[in-house]
Amino acid sequence: MAQNRLSNVTVEQVKAAMREILQAFEKPENKAKIQEIEQEAGSDLVKLLQDRLPFAAEIQQEVIKSHGFSDDGDQGSLTFTHAIKLFEKDDEEIADMAADLKTRFIPLLPRPPLFVPRDVT
Repeated sequence: MAQNRLSNVTVEQVKAAMREILQAFEKPENKAKIQEIEQEAGSDLVKLLQDRLPFAAEIQQEVIKSHGFSDDGDQGSLTFTHAIKLFEKDDEEIADMAADLKTRFIPLLPRPPLFVPRDVT
């Protein structure tokens, strides 16, 4: 069924939507809102994700509907995500934008060390 929804989606359509989504995240009002979400969450990762994910999805949804993707809730976002996955394998630009877009939804978190040496003397 996903393939049927994607049969009319083009690489250029996905690229254009992704460029516009990334630009939307850079709008001063959106950057300010994300900063506010981060400040309110503090070190509470759950709160950060509970507030940031829906806001990021809202930004994406506003853009993708103008690029021919459904605006009926999650369906358009799912189709768009499937299109990204389909095209990123063969298109480096889409793969790069997909990685950037992912960090807009889920920020990069510091990785804890895998091994912490201890003094054995």
